[in-house]
Amino acid sequence: MDADTKSILFNVIGGVIVSILTIIYLWCRHKFKSLHLQRVLGFSFSLPARITYSQFLPPPFINQATGAQHIFPKPPRKGGNPTPTGMFSLSHPVSECEVRGSSYLSSLLSSSSGRLPILLSDTDASALVDSNFLCLGWVGSNYKTADIVSSPRNIFLKKVIDKFVWISGGELPYKCSNEADYGIILRIASPEFPDKAWIVCAGLGEWGTSGAAWFLSNKWQDILKRKETVFYRINPFRFPDFLAIIRVVPEQDESSSLVELYVNKKGQAAKVK
Repeated sequence: MDADTKSILFNVIGGVIVSILTIIYLWCRHKFKSLHLQRVLGFSFSLPARITYSQFLPPPFINQATGAQHIFPKPPRKGGNPTPTGMFSLSHPVSECEVRGSSYLSSLLSSSSGRLPILLSDTDASALVDSNFLCLGWVGSNYKTADIVSSPRNIFLKKVIDKFVWISGGELPYKCSNEADYGIILRIASPEFPDKAWIVCAGLGEWGTSGAAWFLSNKWQDILKRKETVFYRINPFRFPDFLAIIRVVPEQDESSSLVELYVNKKGQAAKVK
């Protein structure tokens, strides 16, 4: 074998080795990232997850012409001229912010685990306990959120409808305004089934809810980085129950940022600095 042939052969072998090592590196990085996401979410991707939205009832509007109930008009296209709108029957309206939040969380779970989450209303989920839940909306709108906040595992917030209040009684110093909305990501372990996790994404306003869901779906690493040193970032242990405070500019879910993080430290809410 002459020198040129050997050189070509070595280059081919070297390219194959580099390709294999690159594939191994990418696979390991994906698995490592998936492991940490499961730590933050609090459950294994081998288990199904249920995204739970709030179900509402419309007012009993009556179409005088047809006698049909629950009549809703169709708005014109955004940025376009008004067009003739139809009238539609809708028995269970859903909040637009929870539709956005559901899409964010569904994308996260399906891309990370390869499994599609189960989407169901809070009324359908109210009797279920043995499951992983990601709930959208606060206690006044989502029955499952109310169940989670009422759990003895929750050491963070009280069950107060229109604001966020600590278990100890103090109100969180955040208000919804035209400049900023605030949301929370609350995650606790199920008291009956410790391998399951219950998560709430909720806001003072609608953008707080969808902003919290977007943050959990796209910037969950910030929660891990805020809490852990380099050593703990490489460990396989479960991340503690936590409460994250999220700030979002109204109508801009992608502006969501982490304001404060609290973790369960020996039964007390400890602020992570």
